[in-house]
Amino acid sequence: MKNRTVKLRIVFSLIMLSVVFLLSITVLIAYYFLGYSYIYSPLTPTLSKGFIRFLIFAGAIGWLIEWYINKKIFQPIKVLNQSMKEVAKGNFDLDFGEKSNISEIREMMSYFELMTKELSNIEVFRNDFVNSVSHEFKTPLTAIEGYATLLQSEGLSDEERQKYVTSIINGTKRLSNLATNILKLSRLENQELLLEKSKFNLAEQIRTATLTLEREWSAKEIELDIELEEIHYNGNHDLLFQVWMNLIHNAVKFTPYGGEIKISLKYENQKTIFQVIDNGAGMTIEARKHIFDKFYQSDKSQNSEGNGLGLPLVRRIISLHEGMIDVKSTVDVGSTFTVTLV
Repeated sequence: MKNRTVKLRIVFSLIMLSVVFLLSITVLIAYYFLGYSYIYSPLTPTLSKGFIRFLIFAGAIGWLIEWYINKKIFQPIKVLNQSMKEVAKGNFDLDFGEKSNISEIREMMSYFELMTKELSNIEVFRNDFVNSVSHEFKTPLTAIEGYATLLQSEGLSDEERQKYVTSIINGTKRLSNLATNILKLSRLENQELLLEKSKFNLAEQIRTATLTLEREWSAKEIELDIELEEIHYNGNHDLLFQVWMNLIHNAVKFTPYGGEIKISLKYENQKTIFQVIDNGAGMTIEARKHIFDKFYQSDKSQNSEGNGLGLPLVRRIISLHEGMIDVKSTVDVGSTFTVTLV
């Protein structure tokens, strides 16, 4: 790029000199034919003072034009070229300095600057994602290794052996769920259109999800208040079932013993609205900002029961259905998750 820039500057300088030479010849010929007294002949070896001044003036103008084009065109291109090299090295923290006055070049630099910022955000997200995945895999693997080592000990009672085996099974289930959710989320994030849509009864599906989780809410003696309108919806049956399962499971998970959960489904203003309301621990403002971030868990004590991918999956599935999800929550009061489908 540097050699090309030098060549372009040389070519442009030659062009400017040619223009000045042609202008000089034109003026000289004009002087000759108009018969000015101080021009003796077009072949006169010594130019008049007026003509010399003209040459100096034309040369100065040519130099200024060349300097301006170099500063406003070649220099920004040189900066852009250097910035591309830095981006190729993985450096996204760039400073373009003074922008060009030429709108096309300025616009090109602005878009390139925007691109580097987006690449920087992607790089940060990638690093966080790798760190989170590594942590999520490392924790259960460490536990499995520890319990497997304990199983090799002599003199274990049947109760201890069963306890260690159960812990290993729980660890492998967590790893399996983590891998499954990562693959699901990756597939859905690269999918723009819903496939395999069908019309089905949403109320029946939500009742099935609730009954599937009966063991969890029964163990905590949670009271359920369910109001479901019979609504038929055209969407992906399996994906939406995951939404209801995840939201109801989270409500059960964070609702205290003997608490209450309200589940409702209604059709209002040409929209299908699903709500699950609990009177559990609730969330802080900071937690609400991040609950749809991958691997985020507001309650670290619940790490063994989840991997922070459930709500990101829920949001992506709802987005593919061109719907919305909203959450309202107050600490020690409870949370309300609202899904709106059109």
